[in-house]
Amino acid sequence: MTLVFGHDNAQLSNNPGREWGSGGGRLALSFEVLVTSDTDKIENNKQQAWLGGKSMGTLKCIARRRTNDGDVDDHERYCSSYINDKGQQNVQISSGQWRIEPPLPLLPSYSKILSGQASTLRFYLTLNTAITRNTISFPENQLLLLQSNAFRTDQYVNGIKTLLPYQYAKDNAQLLVDNKLNHETGDRRLDGSDVFETLGGYRDIAKLILERDEKRRRWGEVERVLPKLNIDTSRGEVDINNLMDDDGRWGKWPGDTEPITLERGTMFAVVVRERQQSLGLFPWMKTDGVEDMVEVGKWNVVPLFD
Repeated sequence: MTLVFGHDNAQLSNNPGREWGSGGGRLALSFEVLVTSDTDKIENNKQQAWLGGKSMGTLKCIARRRTNDGDVDDHERYCSSYINDKGQQNVQISSGQWRIEPPLPLLPSYSKILSGQASTLRFYLTLNTAITRNTISFPENQLLLLQSNAFRTDQYVNGIKTLLPYQYAKDNAQLLVDNKLNHETGDRRLDGSDVFETLGGYRDIAKLILERDEKRRRWGEVERVLPKLNIDTSRGEVDINNLMDDDGRWGKWPGDTEPITLERGTMFAVVVRERQQSLGLFPWMKTDGVEDMVEVGKWNVVPLFD
């Protein structure tokens, strides 16, 4: 598993003096995890609320040794490491629990579940060690909440079939606009000298752009819960069998006999923001810190064995 901290829009205002993650800063932690169907009682209400129901299992970091000589105590083990201006930094990460939620209807546009719609994997981890690299930093015991789309094989195939008409319509609409605006083969009325013909060309372009935006909107309604296709579908059919033939992202998940794939997921941090609130005669007084869930990066995982 790899956690990549840093996001173009991620800003944690409780880091004074500079914007968190500014300047395109990134910090990556890679480590191995063991996923089981063992469950323990959850003590923290934030974690219970994030899972959205009863835990279905545990996700535990596989610790490394600082040295290869003899046995070591738990405090001599670490899960991951990274390099900053002080050299190699070792990081300990507490295990968390996971839950896979079945899909829900997309409201308000859709009253039924789409064919092939993703299930949602949610889990949490805790950074026991404070981390810092350039403008990326977290204190000790930072709670991380993670989620991603999850697909079993049939679910994935059906999801692609459901997505293709939306994505084809969106890609083809963009292609029509590009062709119309092409300087060599596009609509020559746009650079002509006849005012009426030029206005007619702009009218046709405006119509194409409106149609493209509508196709994008329709695609945007469904793309977040269907498989991600990072390919242009406007010029031909998609080879679904080729998309399925990627052993590096299919693995067995505890409690399932069918292979499952997890798409690149989103990572949030639970942080406390200080919010100023007018209190009449005492405007300098601050309210208590309020916990927020802030997006701080992405994560992905590759199965090591079935």
